[in-house]
Amino acid sequence: MTEVHIAIYDLSNGMARGLSAQFLGPQHAIDIIPHTAIVAFGREYFFGQGIEWCHPQEFRMTRGIHPIDIQSLGHTSCTQSEFEAWCRAQGQGRFSATSYDLLSRNCNNFTEEAAREGLRLERGVPSWILEVPQRFLSSPMGMMIRPMLEQMQMTNAAPTNVSHQMNDTQSYAQSTPAATAANPWADIPESASKESNGVSPPGTPLLDKQTALLSTDCGVVKICLDRLKLTSYQSEILSKLGNAKCEWARAELQSVHQMLRSFMNETKQVSFALMLLRLAVLREAPSINEEESKSTEFVADLLLGNKCESVPSSMAWCVLSNAFGSKELPSWTTEGSNQSGKFLQLIDRAVNDCDPSIVDASAPSHKSLRQSASAFLYNTSRQLTAETKFSCADGNSELTEAIMSILIGCLENIGEETDSTSITRRYMCIGQILKSREFGATAVGLTKDLGMLDLDMIRSASHDEAVEKIAKEVASLLD
Repeated sequence: MTEVHIAIYDLSNGMARGLSAQFLGPQHAIDIIPHTAIVAFGREYFFGQGIEWCHPQEFRMTRGIHPIDIQSLGHTSCTQSEFEAWCRAQGQGRFSATSYDLLSRNCNNFTEEAAREGLRLERGVPSWILEVPQRFLSSPMGMMIRPMLEQMQMTNAAPTNVSHQMNDTQSYAQSTPAATAANPWADIPESASKESNGVSPPGTPLLDKQTALLSTDCGVVKICLDRLKLTSYQSEILSKLGNAKCEWARAELQSVHQMLRSFMNETKQVSFALMLLRLAVLREAPSINEEESKSTEFVADLLLGNKCESVPSSMAWCVLSNAFGSKELPSWTTEGSNQSGKFLQLIDRAVNDCDPSIVDASAPSHKSLRQSASAFLYNTSRQLTAETKFSCADGNSELTEAIMSILIGCLENIGEETDSTSITRRYMCIGQILKSREFGATAVGLTKDLGMLDLDMIRSASHDEAVEKIAKEVASLLD
């Protein structure tokens, strides 16, 4: 007899309740965007682009998402070969790669049928999980939410090139693991176009493959447009943000930035304007740098002026993370050859927003704030450690004030962080600096002197195996 478990994930990483309350109203808010999987026979089985499986820790490490609960469904007399034969049969029909349906054939429906039919168990998926789509769509704005819901499902939200597909003709050969995905509500997958900076020391494969964390989800554009007070011209031009392949004229994109900055002067519109601006800073047009610089400085001023609550602050960090992760740092971050005071204050603010010791740190809004702020710090650390023709190859360059602030800020209180996404990103920041060709040796020396990171602390921390692996890679850079 084999014990079977159901792994329950929150694809929103804690952001669902706050954002769904904004969009749907408090009476229709939900706690999580659930994804479930069957864990049995040492494997994790799930429905994404067809029925797939991989090792549980591999799934969690490569997706950057971790279960919020693992429940036992009981013991099955079904053998592994019998269950996988059932999966292959379903993969040719009801749960094929093209059969996904939001309401009746999603990852949770697969887990339910796999438990009750494939494994012949009496228990399946908790009913409240199966009811989430209908609960969304029963709200007044439910039909407009549907595109975003589809983005949240595992079909689009997670990479599938580490898993094995269930079919009759394909062998179970494994592909190269994908880079860690991030908060699916902010849709921050790693950008394939950004190569990792600095040295690639042996023994740090997880750190070496990391790329910029970018929030690229376009599924919320229509919702945001419906909530903003727009003229027909404004609606037409802003709707282009929903298509990442659209080409932009300079005047068009300039107008977009100006419009969104004006909307952010209205408290009730700021979250929706920021959601659109995070996409606008990713769009390209000739000679648009000055306008983008104005927008990112505007957002920085919002954060530094404490003009946003937790949820819009999370969106503000997404804007800056996208801008700093996809292009060169804007002009306002420097004064002559030095880093500007405002830029240094912004880094300090991000470090403060990453602090897990604040009151109600486990609340979804605070958790999402730490995740977004840590993404900003990681993308910024990549920019600050990027190699140039003037870079010192021995790693002994003096640390800039910004790099030192990020390094010490990410080290501080790291043992108190309980959110896997936040702590992973903090370790990514530390690793990015420690393996820098220009600053690495100096950063290693400082970290050792401070004594803020060691393997004993990592082993004692209450985190899962995937977090421990990347933490150990960071610790190995101190040897």
